[in-house]
Amino acid sequence: MDRVKLALMLVILMGIIGIVITKSVVHYQGGEIYEAANEIMNLLAKGFNVTVEVETVDGKIVKGEAFAAKGSEITIIVNGSRVTVGGPSATKEEIKAKVIRVIYHGKVYVYEFPGTQGYGRDILRNFLTGKEYSVRFSGRIYIKNISIIELGKLKYLADYMSYGSITINGIYGDSAIITANYVPVQLLEEELKNKEIFIYGILYVNSESRTLPLKIIEVRSP
Repeated sequence: MDRVKLALMLVILMGIIGIVITKSVVHYQGGEIYEAANEIMNLLAKGFNVTVEVETVDGKIVKGEAFAAKGSEITIIVNGSRVTVGGPSATKEEIKAKVIRVIYHGKVYVYEFPGTQGYGRDILRNFLTGKEYSVRFSGRIYIKNISIIELGKLKYLADYMSYGSITINGIYGDSAIITANYVPVQLLEEELKNKEIFIYGILYVNSESRTLPLKIIEVRSP
């Protein structure tokens, strides 16, 4: 009897997992580019990490991370470059889509990030547990001993290579104040790891469950 119950539980569990995976992949025909773009922007705005897989009109498969979407155009990051995707009759976009798959996972846990001072590597690495799909930060960062070139690179990577942005609020000698909006924490950790910073704001963690011992502000579903 115990083996029968165990087998039934496994079947039920597999069914539940199958439903989750199915709900995490939304298929659109190329002509539904507007619907796909709206879905992608809604997910990005909530803090989800979104992967877009495109089957082109000539049968090729292109896969990348969603960067932006508006109207009849979707922009994805493929091998470090931005690529535009349009419908099957697109004229200005680089890729003509026959099928668009929008892939996402879990939920987004929104945490309060209290003011913290230290080196970037010591602060930011604590939020990268390996159990999340992505971690993004919005808030204020005060940075000591940073050059104008380093600031420019940080802004470029946030603004043009991810769904996020950085505003430079002020430069004071070798120090700066910036405001981040949905910037990947992995990017901040890499670029600010050797900088002394004071940071506070909000963390958006896309994961299957709670991963951080911080105060949760809300939990967002797709």
